[in-house]
Amino acid sequence: MRKPRVIVVGAGPAGGACSLSLARTGAFEVLVLDKSQYPRVKVCGSGLSPHALDVLVKLGLRERFAPQHGVIDTMLVRGPQGGEQSLHAGIEAWVVPRVELDHGIVRAAVEHGAELREGTKVLELLRDPSGQVRGVKAESGDIEADLVICADGSPSRFSRDEQPKTTIRTIMGWWRGTPYNGRTAHMVWDRRLSGYYAWMFPEPGEVVNIGLTIPENAPEAGRLKALFQELLDEHWGDGLRDAEQVGKWMGHPAVITNRVGPIAEAHAMWVGEAARLVSPGTVEGIGFALESGCIAADVVTRHFQGERGLSMLATGSYRARLAASMLPKFWAGEALARGCRSRKSGEWPTAWSTARSARGSIARSRRCWATTGARSPRARPADAERPNSDARGPCGFAGVASFKVRKGDAASRGSRASVMHGDVQGGRSHPCGWKILGLTRTSQPRRCAAPRGGAGCSRSGRGPRWSRPRPRGG
Repeated sequence: MRKPRVIVVGAGPAGGACSLSLARTGAFEVLVLDKSQYPRVKVCGSGLSPHALDVLVKLGLRERFAPQHGVIDTMLVRGPQGGEQSLHAGIEAWVVPRVELDHGIVRAAVEHGAELREGTKVLELLRDPSGQVRGVKAESGDIEADLVICADGSPSRFSRDEQPKTTIRTIMGWWRGTPYNGRTAHMVWDRRLSGYYAWMFPEPGEVVNIGLTIPENAPEAGRLKALFQELLDEHWGDGLRDAEQVGKWMGHPAVITNRVGPIAEAHAMWVGEAARLVSPGTVEGIGFALESGCIAADVVTRHFQGERGLSMLATGSYRARLAASMLPKFWAGEALARGCRSRKSGEWPTAWSTARSARGSIARSRRCWATTGARSPRARPADAERPNSDARGPCGFAGVASFKVRKGDAASRGSRASVMHGDVQGGRSHPCGWKILGLTRTSQPRRCAAPRGGAGCSRSGRGPRWSRPRPRGG
């Protein structure tokens, strides 16, 4: 019996993780296409968060990269007014250069039976008269397939998401021989970056990478190289004075999101940055790319049916699983970023306390999703586009997360409050006007008289009802 052929377009972390997971099953003919020759240099800070390291463990690849990584256990954060916080979490992040990471993952996929065709540029998806994907058109000719996994990065030329894009531009370089080689990374929230940051990460081999992130429509984005040089001189000038620059500066765009759009159909799926799965607060994407590749492979293994492909239930399941796992992490990252970029840098809520509160909200938000959405027979995949949809139950799509805050903080009033994890960019908020960590926007903050866990807000009848989610069925 012929094995279904799966084409994976792109051999980055998402494509590599997906192709490796599929190849291990032995049930598919896996063909990986990439326009580059591997190994290749990639524009990226190359940081692997604890979340990304957990996915590498599941893939059985952590030990493969153990000899070739830098370690971050402390983050020095500098705010817009020059205030600094040193964050020590008690956990480690790794820095594995993408030239090593991507090559190592796709090489593992080849070892398990996948085929890699390098130097193959894919131009478009091939569709039959009914509109179903039947393969890809490459510069070398047409290639038919039963399923196409689009892992071509950001921005994807094959994306079906018609929502306006929010693009973050980056530029970075590498240096050897600096005094920064160690276990401390830097994040600088400079006002010229319009709410985003510059970074310095230590790589193995006494190399550091330094770069910046800035919205594409920011006033300073039009002079990216000049701005980068200014930041280098101001924040790292002394350390780079006698350092050797390795290679040239490089840049690349990233499309961020706080929603999960259309990412699957019967014979095609989108993973990683091709699905816009990049944190809106920290612009981190490697962990989400790895995880989405694994989830996509699991859905294909469980539900793919030859000519029929993936059913609507299967594509909805894929979208729901990504939303349940990733959106709370996006919101938590946004909360931390909003705290770090506060103009009152001398009166910050302690950045790590913010991170701990945000991290703790992930579990609560995921429980709310599971009890009000993913397990509900009435839940529809399209609701993933509407974070505040009442179809997810009284607490909405992502649920209610409780944060402890200090009285007088810029982010809130009072000693404790609850806020709905809504659409960060859309700015929807609790009708009473609570603001927590910048996740919601409102012009008139005021105290809510509704009892904790109550059915609604006594100050306003507008908007969704707010209540603490309760697990169903124990």
